[in-house]
Amino acid sequence: MLEVIEKHIQQEVAALEEQRRGTVLITVGKVLLWMNLILACFVYVGLRTGSYLFLWWVLVEGILGLALMGVGFHEIVDASRVLTELTSRYFHLRN
Repeated sequence: MLEVIEKHIQQEVAALEEQRRGTVLITVGKVLLWMNLILACFVYVGLRTGSYLFLWWVLVEGILGLALMGVGFHEIVDASRVLTELTSRYFHLRN
């Protein structure tokens, strides 16, 4: 019985770690998008002078920020699903 509880605790810790990692990815993605707003001011000036540097920078950074947020949300959803399964399994073991 102790081995089952220990395995359950290890799975729960792994799911919580995955949830934390997803939250960190979402935070980094949001920071990239906010930084993008600052750089967006320079896109028009860059295009007017014939430079596409800021345009490409904003596009790549925006795509990267959105991708990180998407991966983070996916990890949080997966971890929540695992935690829900573990909780229901734990209550079945107790009863």
